[in-house]
Amino acid sequence: MALHLIKLCVGCESIEDLREWVTERSLIAIAAGQEPHSSHVTRMVPKRGRDLLDGGSLYWVIKGQLSARQPLLDIVEFTDSDGIGRCRLVLGPEVIET
Repeated sequence: MALHLIKLCVGCESIEDLREWVTERSLIAIAAGQEPHSSHVTRMVPKRGRDLLDGGSLYWVIKGQLSARQPLLDIVEFTDSDGIGRCRLVLGPEVIET
């Protein structure tokens, strides 16, 4: 069974803002020879990562409303330059309006 995450989309005023940001990041990744996936970094590693990756999405709250989602492709744990454990949620390039 798919499990989903909900996050606040800080800095976006609309779904179009989110789409523009995702497109810009994808173009930067392509220019660098990388896969055109966007990602979101958080401190908390999801406990049920396997369920999230079984068809789950990251749902974005924009201006107080559940507005869009992006499919979750991967969950990557890493340690940042300050030695703090982090989690990168790798997202599909499509932003789907809800």
